[in-house]
Amino acid sequence: YEGCLSVPDLRGRVDRWMHIQIEAWDRDGSPIRFDVRGLTAGTFQHEFDHLQGTLFVDRVTDSSTFCTWANFDRYHRDAFIAEAEAVVSRYGG
Repeated sequence: YEGCLSVPDLRGRVDRWMHIQIEAWDRDGSPIRFDVRGLTAGTFQHEFDHLQGTLFVDRVTDSSTFCTWANFDRYHRDAFIAEAEAVVSRYGG
């Protein structure tokens, strides 16, 4: 699915895993592990990138997908919504 933020007026396609396993520590320092799927998996990866100082532009593999927000709204929004709906349908909300 397509995800991107953090760079003003720029979008681009970032491929993300649709199923990931999280291993972390809770507030008390105890280890936790859980599976995350769908758009939530993409969100976890996006936020982890923030923690690592990685911008979405560092993850774009096809630079031809870069566009302004206005061009995204004009040419790509409907396809993005359809793809997001398909991900939610397959993996849940």
